[in-house]
Amino acid sequence: MERQEKVFSFPVRLSDEVEWLFDTIIHRPWGFGGELRPWNPSIDLYETPDAFILEADLPGVDAKDVKVEVQENVLILQGKRSTQHNHGNGLFYFQERCSGDFTRRVTLPESVEKKRIKAEFTDGVLRVVLPKTGEGSGQS
Repeated sequence: MERQEKVFSFPVRLSDEVEWLFDTIIHRPWGFGGELRPWNPSIDLYETPDAFILEADLPGVDAKDVKVEVQENVLILQGKRSTQHNHGNGLFYFQERCSGDFTRRVTLPESVEKKRIKAEFTDGVLRVVLPKTGEGSGQS
């Protein structure tokens, strides 16, 4: 992170300058800033001749905490990621790894054969295969 030069204007409000110094030196010595946001896993969605493939990155999520279902024409991914803060007597300065419940919804095209959808979870990646119906696939 690039260091920003602080320009003082007069009269100086000491409380503002002390707060700025405290934030810069004490709270964020590594230049981190920002608020912790709710977690929503990243997904990729791509198409092959026979199916749509959805892959979701779910590092630190246990397979038993993941649910994949279809409601009408919507694919719903739900789950939760728990983080354990076992830092002994160490001092915690910053947290970017989010945890908590998540839900992702993807509207499915009519060409998906919903009864043949398959999901697998390996090495923190959820892979959902959404087979196409006969008309939309590479089948004749």
